[in-house]
Amino acid sequence: MRFFVLIIAIILLSASDVSAKTLQDGLTLYRMGHYPEAEMIFRELALKKPHDYTAKYMLAVTLVNMQRYNEAKALYKNVISRSNNDRLIKLCRTGLSNLGETYGSYYQPNITKAVLNVNIAGGVIVVNDVLLNNTLKTKLILDTGASFTMISKATARKLNIRTNGVQTVKIMTGSGYINAPLVKIPEIEVKGLIVRNVDAIVADLPVHTSGDSHEIAGLLGLSFLENFRISIDRANNLVVLEKN
Repeated sequence: MRFFVLIIAIILLSASDVSAKTLQDGLTLYRMGHYPEAEMIFRELALKKPHDYTAKYMLAVTLVNMQRYNEAKALYKNVISRSNNDRLIKLCRTGLSNLGETYGSYYQPNITKAVLNVNIAGGVIVVNDVLLNNTLKTKLILDTGASFTMISKATARKLNIRTNGVQTVKIMTGSGYINAPLVKIPEIEVKGLIVRNVDAIVADLPVHTSGDSHEIAGLLGLSFLENFRISIDRANNLVVLEKN
């Protein structure tokens, strides 16, 4: 129990979506072993604010202590699939692992088709909830004209991808030609569709150099997309990917 209390204390330091008093009340009850009462508080928070994934995580941990493992697993998976909080995602992965399950088992193993809700503005299509290396959830601009997937320098650092001493590719930028590092991303997942060892270049887009990236990590290019048939429904902001 001490392990989970420590995790919750860490989460509390960064939580901003719910009041500290209410969270503290739930945590106090949890520490006292009053799990049903703590469950009521965390569940109420989660119901009032469906996008409050911190409360959902706390509820899952409480349910684990009440041996209601299937409910806890469902909450862990909900947070992993919907939250953009990397810390919460990692904690939920650990929680699932402690229950003998992995994130990969959440998806159908033989999934061949995915319908993506995307943001389309002009000629730009932004794919949401792209999971890189099973750890970093981000957004990428879909670009069927780009030979390679591209990630920003900051994203490469987050993924611990080394760029020194690797092969480079000459690309055109707004400032002229540059030699960009060519790396491999061990895994890219989009709504259950997974491609491993994806060739990618590391370079910043104008949105990165201007400091206005809106959480966009780069481009989703042909080194990923070549594995799928692509249908774009601009009227309904949908992209369909289907394995070749």
